[in-house]
Amino acid sequence: LTPMMQKYMETKEQYKDCILFYRLGDFYEMFFDDALVASKELEITLTGKSCGLEERAPMCGIPYHAVEGYLSKLVSRGYKVAICEQVEDPKLAKGLVKREVIRVVTPGTNLNVQSLEAGKNNYLLSIAYTPDGIGISAADVTTGDYYVTEVEDLKKLNDELMKYEPSEIICNEAFLVSGFDVNDLKTRLHISVNALESHMFDDDGCRRILMKHFKVNTLIGLGVEEFPTGLLAAGALLQYLYDTQKTDLEHFTHIYPYLTSKYMLLDSSTRRNLELTETLRGREKRGTLLWVLDKTSTAMGKRMLRSWIEQPLVSSAAINRRLNAVESLVHQTVQRGDLIEELHYISDLERLMTRTVYGSDTPKEIYAMAQTC
Repeated sequence: LTPMMQKYMETKEQYKDCILFYRLGDFYEMFFDDALVASKELEITLTGKSCGLEERAPMCGIPYHAVEGYLSKLVSRGYKVAICEQVEDPKLAKGLVKREVIRVVTPGTNLNVQSLEAGKNNYLLSIAYTPDGIGISAADVTTGDYYVTEVEDLKKLNDELMKYEPSEIICNEAFLVSGFDVNDLKTRLHISVNALESHMFDDDGCRRILMKHFKVNTLIGLGVEEFPTGLLAAGALLQYLYDTQKTDLEHFTHIYPYLTSKYMLLDSSTRRNLELTETLRGREKRGTLLWVLDKTSTAMGKRMLRSWIEQPLVSSAAINRRLNAVESLVHQTVQRGDLIEELHYISDLERLMTRTVYGSDTPKEIYAMAQTC
């Protein structure tokens, strides 16, 4: 192989389960099997490149400035994409330009705001299946939301799954042989499911990474001590994000432990038949309870309202607090009108902040954030 191809193969060896976007000048190029898959999925021309072997290597490429659209297309179909960038100035480089993978994009870690539904969270779910119980942790990389809980059996796990509707699930090997219908998740619900290596769910390792990330010496203050299996799911999820996002995840400032009994238990068939967020027939928003109630002015409000509908409260004190807040706004018609008017100018700060942390925001998005502030 030529020196450039040798470097490509070294990187590809580290990211075997990903399609590798390899930056060459103004293009991201894909070679060999990656090129065959990408050219078919993205409907782009397949060409060849001399690589030192007898036959030319299959190759296809996309312009770097148009990467978001192509990336979203692959990720929405369940592929993982590793983005390999030039990390030094080609003018100053001696020999080959140094390249490194700066991020791995998966269905649960897609940051492209245009390809995500504004009023719906894009959850990555982590499941730790153990003889003592099932730990669940959910995170939305685009907003910094991070939850942890535990359930006793697979039926209740399914109910939580239906509540979060994740785009990607990571789990331990034990979950794959637990009897849960994983194929149904992949085929009917189009959820990407990946089993991680067992060391990712190691108790000591999970504790260490949570304490290091939240800069604490003990987990008691975080409230996750009472969730021993949930802690495993949360730790594995955080490690997975560090491995794929290659950033310090500054926007994950809190972890929210909760008991499933805090909310009304709605099993999957109840959710479906009540048509809370999607209709039975067309699986669309129009005609649902969310559609009737949603008069929100911001994307952040839309996501909050959806989560409230999917997780009805059971505590009368909490319900009354929420009702009091609604009542005070109902009685203040003029102020409510002014508030609605002002909120129309508010951009999706949660998702814009995340893109800023990642350094992937555009000048237009930075301006929108400034206007909102």
